[in-house]
Amino acid sequence: MEPTNEQPTVLFVGNDLMFQSKISSACKQAGVTLKVLRNAQAFSPESLGESLPRMIIVDLGLASLDLAGLLPRVREVSPQSKWLGYGSHVFADQLDAASELGLDTVMTRGQFDRDMVRVLQSITL
Repeated sequence: MEPTNEQPTVLFVGNDLMFQSKISSACKQAGVTLKVLRNAQAFSPESLGESLPRMIIVDLGLASLDLAGLLPRVREVSPQSKWLGYGSHVFADQLDAASELGLDTVMTRGQFDRDMVRVLQSITL
């Protein structure tokens, strides 16, 4: 299925290729276009392309992730985007910190894996 201008876009910031494959499959099921940034340092307004993302999904376990620095830079360009961060349940402090920074949704990796299609479908409504 070719993406159209009518399909919402999701930006995934992460480098786990196996999990990216799951997200890609869920995006197809939900009718959502996926863009990927392998690391947060690669973000620039141009990296978003012409279609601003409705949702930004961030792997909170990404090495050298500076979420406090990334969040305002992306919000400046795409203020309407919803943010979802996921990470290991073992690192509860990391999940709490992401929530305190103002992410719209913070989930454990298992929760996101289980509810991925439903979460992505919610942005198409």
